[in-house]
Amino acid sequence: MNTDSGKKTRLVVICGPSGCGKSTVIHALLNRYPQTFYYCVSHTTRPRRPDEVHGRDYHFISPEEFDKAVKSGHFIEYATFSGYYYGTQKSELETAFKQNRICLMDVDIQGVEKLQKTTRDPICIFIRPRNFATLEKRLRSRSTETEDRILQRLAVAHQEMQYGISDGKFDAIVVNDDLDKTVDEIMKVVQEVS
Repeated sequence: MNTDSGKKTRLVVICGPSGCGKSTVIHALLNRYPQTFYYCVSHTTRPRRPDEVHGRDYHFISPEEFDKAVKSGHFIEYATFSGYYYGTQKSELETAFKQNRICLMDVDIQGVEKLQKTTRDPICIFIRPRNFATLEKRLRSRSTETEDRILQRLAVAHQEMQYGISDGKFDAIVVNDDLDKTVDEIMKVVQEVS
């Protein structure tokens, strides 16, 4: 992607199953490299968790507002997950490009596939836990979901893990076992691919 000044601006897409630590990794990247990355805050119709902040973690909107934004063409990508809508508005990318920063996105597999088709050369990185037991432990420790919702998320996570480790789907697969190492690996990928 190019900015108006002609400088190349990249899109880094972080994907991985629910509970793999994507949000933690993204916040660590933003804290360590605040002038390099701009986080594109997604919109969602799901309820806000107690520790989440509107506008920082997500833009929490009603299904009606989401539908209106879809019909108006405001989203570069959107999908449903666990019965809720998630999407990234084009204005988020435009803000990153105006600031000449790397646009950092957190999307699901549907979002990755859409962005690979509609944007130029996104860097797609799949984040995964060391093992499935670690993922389940993280999901259960949130204490924000019913047992049925946890089981549903685990089933989806299993499918996402299979997809994520398939050859050629991502520029890199990073095991999120140590936060500092994970951030270092992602930066190495970004520098190598850019």
